[in-house]
Amino acid sequence: MLERISSPADLKRLPLESLPQVCAEVREFLLQSVQRTGGHLGSNLGVVELTTALHYVFDLSRDRCVWDVSHQCYPHKIFTGRRERFEKLRMTDGLCGFTHPDESPYDLFHTGHAGTSISLALGLARGVAHETPQPHSIAVIGDASLGAGVSFEALNYAGASGQRVLVILNDNEWSISKSVGSMARYLSRIRSAKVVQRANQEIHKLLAAIPVIGEKVDRTLEDMAEVMRHAMVPGHVFEELGVTYVGPIDGHDVKYLVENLQRVRELEGTVLLHVLTEKGKGHPSAPTHPERVHGVKGTGPAPKTAGAESSKLPGPTEVRPAGPAYTKAFADALTKLADRDVRVHALTAGMPSGTGLEGFAERFPARFHDTGITEQHNVAMAAGMAKAGLRPFVAIYSTFLQRAYDQVFQEVALQNLPVTLCLDRGGLVGQDGPTHNGVFDLAYLRTLPNFTILAPRDATDMRRMLEFALNAPGPVAIRYPRDNCPGVERIHANERTAMLPGKAEVLVEAPAGERSVAIWAYGALVNQALEAVERLARRGISVTLVDARFAKPLDEELLSQHALAYRYIVTVEEHQRAGGFGSAVLESLSRLPNARAQGRLLGIPDRYIEHCTTREEQLGACGLDADGIERAVLNLAAATRVS
Repeated sequence: MLERISSPADLKRLPLESLPQVCAEVREFLLQSVQRTGGHLGSNLGVVELTTALHYVFDLSRDRCVWDVSHQCYPHKIFTGRRERFEKLRMTDGLCGFTHPDESPYDLFHTGHAGTSISLALGLARGVAHETPQPHSIAVIGDASLGAGVSFEALNYAGASGQRVLVILNDNEWSISKSVGSMARYLSRIRSAKVVQRANQEIHKLLAAIPVIGEKVDRTLEDMAEVMRHAMVPGHVFEELGVTYVGPIDGHDVKYLVENLQRVRELEGTVLLHVLTEKGKGHPSAPTHPERVHGVKGTGPAPKTAGAESSKLPGPTEVRPAGPAYTKAFADALTKLADRDVRVHALTAGMPSGTGLEGFAERFPARFHDTGITEQHNVAMAAGMAKAGLRPFVAIYSTFLQRAYDQVFQEVALQNLPVTLCLDRGGLVGQDGPTHNGVFDLAYLRTLPNFTILAPRDATDMRRMLEFALNAPGPVAIRYPRDNCPGVERIHANERTAMLPGKAEVLVEAPAGERSVAIWAYGALVNQALEAVERLARRGISVTLVDARFAKPLDEELLSQHALAYRYIVTVEEHQRAGGFGSAVLESLSRLPNARAQGRLLGIPDRYIEHCTTREEQLGACGLDADGIERAVLNLAAATRVS
């Protein structure tokens, strides 16, 4: 049956009795396809019936539907003509793992951050209020996202405005990890009444079948159910905000979902339909491990893609072993730090597994704080903890820290408090694409006085930088990528330059007579730069390589020496060129009166980098892999010879 559906119109032509079979086929397709390609599986398995019912009841070519985060949009993509493209889900030139307006007019926004759907739906409702009949505006939001501050702001405004918006609360008690906070407990109280709700659902069906009087009795029962619900869950939060609450209802009974969507479609004002679902529905591991089926790695081979020709010399390519993930290196080092210092606390905003802090939480439950999807509150609370004498380490993905910029400014930097921001996914992230690329943090953190900003090249420097942060007098930010540390560390820990503020480390130094190019690399890309320098040496080109370690403060003493001794200083960073590490170097060079060196910036260009099969492919496209760095130096060497 699924093969006959290439558009919502095809779905609408089916009788209601066929929808359970459609849902079964969609779920089977997802289980087969996503486990082969990789992607967000659990969240999509949980919304199969809900998505089917939405497309069956509404005309989403005219009605507006916003999917919060939008990682649960796979069934939506199936119904809107993209089923055949799932073979390259989240791969280069393939289907995006989130909604994307470039793919389909049914995708209104390219989103990937939580909590914004209600605000977007309200804005859409305002924009179409003049149309007759007025299109419906719908926001589909998870229970964890509802705990985000921006969701409360939107509900507060919606209830007061009377704007016609349908908010569908997809309540499965999980985001990536278990939902936390008072809102989660409140929803759990409502969810605990689901036995009564299911019984109520069956009675509705039974009464509806009674000729003549069935409908009247059913309406009376509905009024009684409202009284019972208020007695069981006093002080109904949503209705106190002026939002009409309906539910909770079984989110896996597609026919009942259709009936309820048809009912709420006729209501005025802001309506919240509470739908109970099971994350990972249909996956054998979902009942015991819903977090593990949130995102799965593909089992099939990734297709080969054509890339830029390598400039390597002929010969075998050395395959270097990979070390631990940077995330694991961070978590292990922080746990050891906490063993030695009781002031160390770890905070995260709904991402204990993504940031690697599950082990820390088990070992130090009183010193671990998951605040849910509340980055603003998380950072502000960390500032309060630091003011009270603790040493908080805040682990948040780089792209999500953008949501807490004001707290980073006022509560942390302005107060000069010793809060350490641990920015996971600092750089390009491969399959998740532009909503998750962490490529703007240096630009906005570097402008804030009092901050010290570091990036490790390997696991050893991760440990040393965390120790540095523990003893720093003010705020520190440490950024690291979604990748593995190098398996072989070129310099032993005891041989490394001391981790002093703004002190860089020279890894390779060109002979005095051959000093044309110095590469200043930052963070994990030091490893790609080192490989490029080794290749260049085999070509007979000597290049100096510096691991900058600090983006703020810079090692201006060493930089001033290089500004006099070299023709070019090439900066390498996994960040936007505008405002990043390279910009900091150029600013410093501009203050030197007799600088000979010209700056050349290698970084991410002024555009959003779309998803690719791997991070390495994205680096290559931006000229930030070893090949790209080597080519850049060769071009400079050629220009030097010509001049």
